[in-house]
Amino acid sequence: MKLLGVLEGLLFVVGDEGITVSSLLEILNVDKENLKNLIIELKEDYEKSDRGIRLSILGDAFKLTTKKEHKDYYEKLLENES
Repeated sequence: MKLLGVLEGLLFVVGDEGITVSSLLEILNVDKENLKNLIIELKEDYEKSDRGIRLSILGDAFKLTTKKEHKDYYEKLLENES
């Protein structure tokens, strides 16, 4: 099982609440160095221009967010739903 996919799934499941480093260490059963490498790899992948989300770091927690450069499209979506 690829832990990168598991990490991505966990970030999706926790949504806006995010997930802490300590929770990730416990759930993934990895050491801090391995977790750091997983986070860096996922963050770099999301930074590519063809990706629509990014990995945000908020203190000791991580969560998935949309990219600021796509803001106009998100605003159109919200306008169309009104």
